[in-house]
Amino acid sequence: MPDQQHTLLKARRLIDGTGAPAQEDVAVLIADGVIREVGHRDEIVAPPHAETIDLGERTLMPGIVDAHVHFFGHGTDRPFGGLPGDSRVYRALRVAGEAKRMLEAGITAARCLGSDHIGPSLRDAINDGHVPGPRMVAAGNFISSTAGTFDHLSVPLDFVKTDDLLADGVDGVRDMVRRRIRQGADVIKVGLSRSGVIGDNYQAWGEDPHDQIASYSLEEMQALAQEAHRNKLKVSAHCIGDDAVRLALQTDVDTIEHGYGINDETRRMLVDRNVLVVSTICQLYYHVQGAERFDYPEWARKLFDRHIEAMQADFEKGLAAGVRYALGTDLIGTPTHPQELAAKEFEMAVAWGMDPMQAIVAGTRISAEAMSMDHVIGTVEPGKWADLIAFSGDPLKDITVLQRVEFVMQGGETVVDRRSTGLQ
Repeated sequence: MPDQQHTLLKARRLIDGTGAPAQEDVAVLIADGVIREVGHRDEIVAPPHAETIDLGERTLMPGIVDAHVHFFGHGTDRPFGGLPGDSRVYRALRVAGEAKRMLEAGITAARCLGSDHIGPSLRDAINDGHVPGPRMVAAGNFISSTAGTFDHLSVPLDFVKTDDLLADGVDGVRDMVRRRIRQGADVIKVGLSRSGVIGDNYQAWGEDPHDQIASYSLEEMQALAQEAHRNKLKVSAHCIGDDAVRLALQTDVDTIEHGYGINDETRRMLVDRNVLVVSTICQLYYHVQGAERFDYPEWARKLFDRHIEAMQADFEKGLAAGVRYALGTDLIGTPTHPQELAAKEFEMAVAWGMDPMQAIVAGTRISAEAMSMDHVIGTVEPGKWADLIAFSGDPLKDITVLQRVEFVMQGGETVVDRRSTGLQ
């Protein structure tokens, strides 16, 4: 139709995100931001008025989908206990810049799993066209028990309560889910594990990944999940250690974040119930890499070494057992964890045992499934939105090429085109 905006993309290679073999000499016809046809470049006929973009020898792929990220708008070189006192105006402006850099790096969709009002507000600003950024699913604030995963134990309780993240008891968690809905959440994020050692230096993750306890009771988690599901929202749970993962499985949690420090029986349960585990390797990787640069105390360096060792061991066991993984980074911002570095997760997943195609599917189609958006993004197929990236090289031979994206399209609109400049 002449009143539609058509674009014809041509490329040397297409990896469509479904797991199918790469296609050579391809064309993708886009109309009004939606993919209409995918095929050989000699077989796709575009309308006379269509714009043609020839990507040459580059590889075309679905945009990266980060299934676990945070937009706090808070410098990661400062303690998070002061987060409720930060200027929300500054934080909002900061996350707008972070979102823009993510999109320009090829992350075309992201699930923000905890950041109070900032996450839903950023999502709405992106949706309304005020700022560029990934398509977003946002949780609003975390839900945590008192003294649980996300409670700031070094801060007075009355001050922590101003952040509206603490909920206890069956009635308390039901009420909190409703408040998250009022806040604009389209996924519920709950902290389900904490250190099993009183006085641990790092409450949320614990100094020992194998010494964790569930921070909610069975009755509380049943009430939380029932209320979320009744309102047609998925539940995402921070889970480290066997107790928390088992509790998540007992209460029909939809996605398990981190999901390590577990035994073989629990791993079999993950496989049998087909529950998604979100990888989050980058969060630990950048802690380990930045420990000296950012002057981490010795206890923190040992803590992150222990966690990344346990995560790798269980990731490898999970792959062998058939656990389904989506790729999420858990990146939270500069200077230690810039969100635009999400493509590193693919490299780490391959280093830990995924084959490159498996990693690509995990970070596109399956991550889109974690966001409940796999019907519109995550693969290059007719009827999906045209969220696409292109780069030189073949990621099936060198997965790190995903860290050097040269062309980004979102909804059929070109976001960045670095082909002529060679800039990254």
